Amino acid sequence: MKRSTASLALALLLAAARVPAQTDTAAPTGSPTGVEPHARVQTPPAVATPEAQVKPDDQAFLRGMQAKAKRQTAQALREFGDAAATGHTEAQYVLGLQYLRGDGVKADPRQALAWFTMALQSNHPLAATQLGEIHEQGNGVPKNPTLAAQLYEIAALAGFAPAQTRLGALYESGSGVAQNAHAAIDWYSLAAAQDHWDAQHRLGKMLRDGRAGETEYADALRLFAASAKGGNSFAKISLGELHESGRGVPRNLARARELYAQAAREGEPAARQKLANLGQAAVTARATLPARATLPARATLPARARHIEVKMALDRKR
Repeated sequence: MKRSTASLALALLLAAARVPAQTDTAAPTGSPTGVEPHARVQTPPAVATPEAQVKPDDQAFLRGMQAKAKRQTAQALREFGDAAATGHTEAQYVLGLQYLRGDGVKADPRQALAWFTMALQSNHPLAATQLGEIHEQGNGVPKNPTLAAQLYEIAALAGFAPAQTRLGALYESGSGVAQNAHAAIDWYSLAAAQDHWDAQHRLGKMLRDGRAGETEYADALRLFAASAKGGNSFAKISLGELHESGRGVPRNLARARELYAQAAREGEPAARQKLANLGQAAVTARATLPARATLPARATLPARARHIEVKMALDRKR
């Protein structure tokens, strides 16, 4: 993206990231509030081992990841804080996630915002995406879809598929940017090419509905199938709708029912409603079929008449 746009987004974030003093006892020693990490004196080894070739902040980050894997939360936070305070971008991003999710520390969106903003100074695409979501959803800050779009664009231009998808969604809805179906399709296409299942489904719906011109059922069918294969329950519903209606594929109610059932088992209420509608349609169809034509019952002849009828038949044969 243009440097001016990236700089504007970063400047706005740096101005907004005012973090309160730490109150949690498990907080890292290095923090965006300016607390310096404890000094570490390391004696260089006589032999250059692989560990010695790793920078000190990388070593702290690796120790933090190991402690996190062992659920040693306090130790992990201290190591991440030490690495982050020296400018380790990944440590800054991980700390942002910890505070955003409340993972081993009390959830604090403002602390998350500060750490993500520090990582953004190194153009970290995941940090930019997380910041975009925070501002789009108004998590601890006022909603600002315009700033969210700028942040998503930083990560999207770096090729990060989730950010491309989020930016495409903003262009599709016109939130924070001027509504532009073609721009939405372009961003969705870039993410879909990376097998991002949400982008595949969103792009398929736009092509199915002809948002960029003519309807393209064949491409929509292909995208829905790819997204469904990736585990997207909503794509299974959309794929079932095409089979149910016969758009882009021969009508196949059995296949539609199968896809709806799969999505229903995965917990999608809309799929259960689709199954119910299919069942009701089948009942209605049976009820409207014409009744079988029935022949009038043969009149029952009296016994004397039947005897005469038989006698006459025998006489004719003689």
